[in-house]
Amino acid sequence: MEKAGSGELRVISGSGRFRWAVCLLPVLTAALPLYAAQSGEVGSAACAACHGEIYRSYMRTPMAITSGRAGSGSFPEKFDQGDFYHQPSGARYHVYRERGNDYFSFQIADPQGRLHGTRQLDYYIGSGAVARSYLTRVDGYLYEAPVSYYSISGKWAPSPGYEQYKYIYLTRTIGLSCLQCHASQPQWIAGTQNGFRDPPFLENGVACERCHGPGAAHIAKMKSGQIGGSPEIVNPAKLDSGRRDSVCDQCHLTGEARIASAGRDIESFRPGDQLSDYVSVFVRAGETRGMKVNSHAQKLAQSACKRASGDRLWCGTCHDPHRTPAPSERVAWYREKCLGCHNTRSCTESAKARQVAGDNCIGCHMPRNLVLDVEHVVYTDHSIPRRPARATAPPAGDYSLVLFGGGQASPRDLGLAYAELALRLKNSVFQSRALELLLKAQGENPNDVPVMVELAGIYNRTSQKAKADALYEKILRADPTQVTASVTLGASLVERGDLMAGIKLWQDALSRNPGLELTRMNLALMQIRTGDVKGAEANLVKAVEINPGLAVAHDLLAKLRSATPAK
Repeated sequence: MEKAGSGELRVISGSGRFRWAVCLLPVLTAALPLYAAQSGEVGSAACAACHGEIYRSYMRTPMAITSGRAGSGSFPEKFDQGDFYHQPSGARYHVYRERGNDYFSFQIADPQGRLHGTRQLDYYIGSGAVARSYLTRVDGYLYEAPVSYYSISGKWAPSPGYEQYKYIYLTRTIGLSCLQCHASQPQWIAGTQNGFRDPPFLENGVACERCHGPGAAHIAKMKSGQIGGSPEIVNPAKLDSGRRDSVCDQCHLTGEARIASAGRDIESFRPGDQLSDYVSVFVRAGETRGMKVNSHAQKLAQSACKRASGDRLWCGTCHDPHRTPAPSERVAWYREKCLGCHNTRSCTESAKARQVAGDNCIGCHMPRNLVLDVEHVVYTDHSIPRRPARATAPPAGDYSLVLFGGGQASPRDLGLAYAELALRLKNSVFQSRALELLLKAQGENPNDVPVMVELAGIYNRTSQKAKADALYEKILRADPTQVTASVTLGASLVERGDLMAGIKLWQDALSRNPGLELTRMNLALMQIRTGDVKGAEANLVKAVEINPGLAVAHDLLAKLRSATPAK
């Protein structure tokens, strides 16, 4: 994602007759994943031939409809308030449907009337049970739209995280990891940040194979008439507790930081694997009261029910993944689950109070509360509190990270986790811890690219440019696809006067993600300085095409054209 932490465009000065203010791109924080395409997947429809009832029931669940192509029917039913004002940027947004397609438009008060535009909403993310966001596709690259629908309020508002931006931001990158828990069989183009084939995913929502594993071998065996032996398919309920819970935790456990193991990535996880072999999930030491969107597993682990029941209690104890109870069944459905361990005498509330509550166990003990990482939404509190309480944010400031589920974290993974938090929270204490741990990890494996990326970022932020540049050069020799290194080393080369080398790195970065707006602005400035006026103009035209609300691109393009004699 390309942004300044304050939500503002940070600036440097240009030189020559085009003295101009444009930001040198803030550093991207994560190494690109090593993606291995899924094999043996056949799609959920292939399951319907033998499991028709389950298939039809599952296709009505929120998980099955958590992504898809936008257009007719993709807006939630309550779509009736498609306008809102975004105060930090001064933009007015309008969301609407026209001829079966979904769109949003924006406009900022501008004396020259330039800062306005319309974008088609190409895909949606989210079932709509809580919220629904949208993706735009530009030249095969995916970006998150700044508009989302929030079901509780029945209103449109800025997408999660967009409240901070003081400018129109249309190029928030949607990479492979973003789609992994919302769509199935993504068609990511390796070497890019957010490039996908058309369509970007082959199946909407969370497919059968996300929980049961690739189905080709299973179908072939069933067709062959073989009986007995391994079914070549995974039933999560029959796995040992760690592998069983991993199936759910792959999408419902994020913690404070989630770090890919060395040489592994979450995209390679398959049902039946142990999630901890692929990622280390870090949480705050001690119990935290606040919730996040994906805190389900973490909050359940904090509950008295889980502590008393141990491995017997898991997601499948209360949830049927193939069916969502109708609203009229919901209270009785979950009450029956509670009574599997408890009895009515377990409730210490008076009979009168229980009667008022309608014997609604979850109404009291699994309240819906606000989450810390997304505004406008509430989620069920899986800590199952004895008495409902208002959700509060955990204390700010210094705290320690520990592995979810216990165990000893490696210096590498813990260092990467603290580095992620340090950048996100602008926390110097976490940055110091990260530096110490990452130096130790580098000593153990000098060629670990994610470690080098984070170390270089720390050196860059602490004005140790020579150390940062040396690492970025080493990173690019090991993995030329690292956009972080290309962007930041390019800036350093330009500052040292090696404009052509910097230009080359920035061009490479833009080939992997054309939406790096500030990189494109800086590239245009350097092209002007080297006499490539046509190249600069083409870049600025592209910038305005991708984001018509980018005022700095409009201004620089106007200055360039007014200073260039017409032929």
